[in-house]
Amino acid sequence: MVKNNERMWNGITAGAILLAIAIGIVLYVVTGNVFDTVFSILMVFGAYLAVSSRFRNLDDDGYGPSEGDVTMVAGVLLAGVGAAGFAHSLTGDVMITVAVIIAIVAIVGIIMAVKNRNV
Repeated sequence: MVKNNERMWNGITAGAILLAIAIGIVLYVVTGNVFDTVFSILMVFGAYLAVSSRFRNLDDDGYGPSEGDVTMVAGVLLAGVGAAGFAHSLTGDVMITVAVIIAIVAIVGIIMAVKNRNV
């Protein structure tokens, strides 16, 4: 794996947030709902964080969760909040929103169990 280059990742992160905002603007123009814009930004940026955490060369100091784990969980939770918001926006049903939140928490648990398993 290549050595971690902070400037490179800062540039990629800036591009990801700009892409998320652009998608949010397009969604706002199409739907006219500002909440859908926020939810789409959360989903796109959260997905970026979750996926990019696997490719970053993050050093583990042996204390607490690794930086990669924290980035992965934060990304999945951000995307999950966006998905729960979309679920509520599309259905208006609180129970479906709660079900999406429970599913996201379960997904985080499964991902972290698989990622940190002892082989």
